[in-house]
Amino acid sequence: MGLLLCGRRAEHPFYYEKLDTNIWSIQELSYVIVHYPIIIPRDFVDRKLTNWIRDELHMGVLASRLEQYMGSGEGTDIETRLLLMILRDANYYKETEIVAFEAGYRRLRNVDKKDFLELLGDTFFRMERYGRAIEAYEDALRNGALDRVKQKLGAGYVSVMQFRKASDIFEESFVETNKTEPLRKLYFIHKLEPSVNTIEKYENSIDTEVLAGWEKEYNAVLKQAESSDRMEKVTELYDTDREEFRRQAKLLLLKWKKEYRDRV
Repeated sequence: MGLLLCGRRAEHPFYYEKLDTNIWSIQELSYVIVHYPIIIPRDFVDRKLTNWIRDELHMGVLASRLEQYMGSGEGTDIETRLLLMILRDANYYKETEIVAFEAGYRRLRNVDKKDFLELLGDTFFRMERYGRAIEAYEDALRNGALDRVKQKLGAGYVSVMQFRKASDIFEESFVETNKTEPLRKLYFIHKLEPSVNTIEKYENSIDTEVLAGWEKEYNAVLKQAESSDRMEKVTELYDTDREEFRRQAKLLLLKWKKEYRDRV
């Protein structure tokens, strides 16, 4: 993930594991707090972070204020106050934006566990951390989440090419809800991986016009991929360097599959 560097750059970054990224400035730290509040743990502001702020960013006053408040035991929402201190000292966001963040962060901390886990999964999915998204969605379902989370879980399995697991999830969803959308997902899974043919059990109960529409949708995506500039370059490469062609063709196939997955 690329972040903007707007102020003093640390000689050594602060590595934030959940984002799998290095943070180099107080502005980048602020960006992470504001844009990814769902994955900010309650103990995010700790001695490791304050030492980095003091030693690498040379913001000793802020580090001392954070440490003093951390040890005060003052109030029941210490973690929110600590985050607000960082945001205000960073001078990266306007006060109205910080106030809006505070309101949203407090709401986030009060949502039901299943809803929190769903939001967590959504965030990891957008970050393309599909394994963590799957874990969050599974936890949400164990805590009573709705069928829409099951759909998201299936999409997560598709994204990591675990088509059999995805098929099982969508079939279960169809049996429980009798909705058409899970069948559409099963249809595209079969297109992505022909050996997973769960849709075959239900094809006779699907309107022929609906099936034709799905087929048309699939063919449109296929045609778009085949007519892309990338495909033309690979075709040209075939005539000049067969070894490089094989390497590029493999990469192109992976990109095509991602394009199909995005529509499942």
